[in-house]
Amino acid sequence: MKKSKKESLNMFFSAFLVLAYVVCSYFITELATSVTNENAYSGIMFALVFFFGLLTFYATRVGDGKQVIRFSPSVLCLIDLPALYALCAYYAVGLPLHETLVNSSVIMYLAVLALGYGIPYTLTSGFEMVSAEDVFYPERSEKRER
Repeated sequence: MKKSKKESLNMFFSAFLVLAYVVCSYFITELATSVTNENAYSGIMFALVFFFGLLTFYATRVGDGKQVIRFSPSVLCLIDLPALYALCAYYAVGLPLHETLVNSSVIMYLAVLALGYGIPYTLTSGFEMVSAEDVFYPERSEKRER
């Protein structure tokens, strides 16, 4: 398969996934409104938003090249840990900011979305188009292409 055709196919599927997610999540939220337990309802909504974060990560990381696997402590400290604390403070009554988070569902949805996007972003960063070896030794990359 040619690179341009593969790239357009990946972009189509990532856009389709996001659109399909929005349609499916609407029906899931309609079904979740029938749940009488507030913790179960918030758990369902958090799972939906977390999955949307994962889907957004996938949709923004489609590309050619080699997948770059790495650990990013800055993403862990700036995105994952605050989002995890917000989630813990929402359910744990004794933690600071519990009352504020219970009263503001928008902040919680943003925290869960950041967690869904941040966890894979802590471990991988997308695709690498040109390796450092190809820059410093172009004759090696020409031999590999043949």
